[in-house]
Amino acid sequence: MDYVLISCRALIGTVFLLSAVGKIRGRRRYTDFVTAVRGLAPGLPARGVAPAVIAAEAAVVVLLLRTESAAPGFVVALGLLAAFTAAIGAAVAKDRRVACQCFGASSAPVGAAHLVRNGVLLAAAASGLAAALGGTATGLRAEVVLTALATGVAVAVMTSFTDDIAHLFRPLD
Repeated sequence: MDYVLISCRALIGTVFLLSAVGKIRGRRRYTDFVTAVRGLAPGLPARGVAPAVIAAEAAVVVLLLRTESAAPGFVVALGLLAAFTAAIGAAVAKDRRVACQCFGASSAPVGAAHLVRNGVLLAAAASGLAAALGGTATGLRAEVVLTALATGVAVAVMTSFTDDIAHLFRPLD
């Protein structure tokens, strides 16, 4: 389970790092994110929710840096991912065309690909939480630790390209 924990920490931590940084990398990206929050959660105050989301994403990253705080990090990640999935699901169900600003700049509207991505991330966060609660062992092999880290980071980077990957599978006009 230690290798699962390492991989899930790398995956979820990198996803939330890319997400938070992408939203604050410039005034325009932040403004676009606030606009996306308005479209995804019309009843909530976007100017208050947006910085809270970014702060929570940053908290996930910090908590996942240490094995001792990984479980709370996964709990926060699960809460965020559940909220994101619910907001995206509602937007899709109501046919609201809201650009996904999940990782910063994007003009692609939220859709099924984002729900699938979030499902995968929810499964990874739940697996990470289970591994974190299962305790840790000693005697980890360095090459397997590096493989677990690389796998988590690689999958995280791929998730940041959800819009591009989904575009590959769309029918040609």
